Amino acid sequence: MPYVTSHDTAIYYDQYGAGERTIVFAHGMGGNAAIWFHQVAEFSGDFSVIVFDHRYFARSSCDEADFKPAFFPDDVMAIMDATNTQSATFVCQSMGGWTGSQMALQHPERVDALLMSHTPGVFSHESAYNDPKKVAEQVSARPMTGFGSAALASDFPEKNPAGAVLYAQISSFNGIDPAAVPRQINAAQLGVNTESLTDYDIPTLFVTADHDILFPPEFISALAKTIPGADCVNLGDAGHSSYFEIPEAFNRVLRDFLSSTSD
Repeated sequence: MPYVTSHDTAIYYDQYGAGERTIVFAHGMGGNAAIWFHQVAEFSGDFSVIVFDHRYFARSSCDEADFKPAFFPDDVMAIMDATNTQSATFVCQSMGGWTGSQMALQHPERVDALLMSHTPGVFSHESAYNDPKKVAEQVSARPMTGFGSAALASDFPEKNPAGAVLYAQISSFNGIDPAAVPRQINAAQLGVNTESLTDYDIPTLFVTADHDILFPPEFISALAKTIPGADCVNLGDAGHSSYFEIPEAFNRVLRDFLSSTSD
């Protein structure tokens, strides 16, 4: 199995396809490299596709003390160097947004385009506020019986029982303390006020959906308006994980985005 070493942690990755352009998929807290199976199947015929387990997750296991979001860019650049990838389009889900947004700001020469799926990443602005109390109330009110998850629309287990089971099974392989992720992200204090992005020129697309209770669509769309040149697409009837819940719609938007950002 392929690994790279970054900050004394072994980071697992997979590469599929051999296209001229590369897509790097960065998963969220509920996933790992395996969660992108819909996208790997769709895009590896035309692109080089890289998926990986973030540090602390699944096959990139480490102590919580070594789960440092500030290391995310170094981790992914180690993978890019190992695969001779000069630059890539980053597709980032939830927590993965802290990887792609840091890459865009710190290493823009390695980022061809950035798709932010249900995530603000490190971007922040006073006009875009995600009320943590409201989020906590909505998560608490969500019945988590069976295979329900705050990362999925409330009716997803009913509409797609097998998909809900699969999501839970893939998540179970991570072996993490879920509370560690927001705790470490908040402690890292990586936020960047978008008013400072006066020379930002990376094509950026935010993706959201109507039933996301973790990063609600009104928050994501407001944030997107503060980033130079960024657009926002609402995919409608899905929760926090549209790439998994409605992969056909998500993949169509991603393919259109890739076409619009081709040289």
